[in-house]
Amino acid sequence: MVDPSQGDDLHQIMAQNVNDRMGKAVEELQEKHDKRAASGKPAQQDDASVDGPTGSTYRQAEAQERAQQQKSAAQSRKAEERAVAAAREEEIVQQLHEANLLSDEEDEDEDENGLDAEFKLIREKRMAQLKAQHQEKAENLSKGHGQYREISQDEFLPEVTGSRHVLVHFYHKDFMRCKIMDKHLAILAPAHLECKFLKINAEKAPFFVGKLQIKILPTVIYLKESIAEERVQGFEGLTEGQPKGAEDEFPTTVLATRLAKIGAIEYTAPPTLEELRRFQLGKTMGAIRAGGGGVVYDDDEDLDGDISD
Repeated sequence: MVDPSQGDDLHQIMAQNVNDRMGKAVEELQEKHDKRAASGKPAQQDDASVDGPTGSTYRQAEAQERAQQQKSAAQSRKAEERAVAAAREEEIVQQLHEANLLSDEEDEDEDENGLDAEFKLIREKRMAQLKAQHQEKAENLSKGHGQYREISQDEFLPEVTGSRHVLVHFYHKDFMRCKIMDKHLAILAPAHLECKFLKINAEKAPFFVGKLQIKILPTVIYLKESIAEERVQGFEGLTEGQPKGAEDEFPTTVLATRLAKIGAIEYTAPPTLEELRRFQLGKTMGAIRAGGGGVVYDDDEDLDGDISD
């Protein structure tokens, strides 16, 4: 067993050591104070020495550290801003790639700093234009463009007020010329997303037949901003130049040219065989298809297909 008296002696020894150390410290402080008083120096000068915690060297180091921290924070913010900008640019470019709006040449790596400023501006405008065209195309598709659809009388107003350019074919199910017009419009619709192509049975739409004064079938009404602007009545202006007895076999390009003239679609007629022969290009006629405005439609070489119901 441990004698309790030994514990008391140990405590006394430790207490005595502490007292001795404190006394020695007090004596050193007193001696230091006496020396300072004898030299006439202010009491705080030693604490405010150059190397002390509140000295000029310490303050200068502290200021440098704060400046370095601020500089690092500013650099971090700039790096974050550059990263956000780069991510946004990459996102936009990726969207354009997915929409097939950038050519293979534009897909190659480029040194942006080396590009001429004017060229960069032109390219940015072009990319913005292509993006706008892509968005317009997507919106038109969502409105039913790209198809040749039949509507009822109740659907007429919602359909024609929902798009800027609309063509409506008023037809009779037993009229052969209405079937021929149907064939051409069905060919044109997928190729011209800028316009909505519709048809309506005249017998089932007496209100609009009277309102629009439809007197000849087929009649194709062009509505711009919901207002009837122009019309194609029967085959008016479509059969000129056709051989006798084959007036109804006009090519789709003839109707496309007529619709472009009244502003319904965007179309430029391709060169004729005579024009190609004049420049010794007759053999290249087959290559002029679906490129730019000079589109040659599938039925232009052979219009003898079946147009039955």
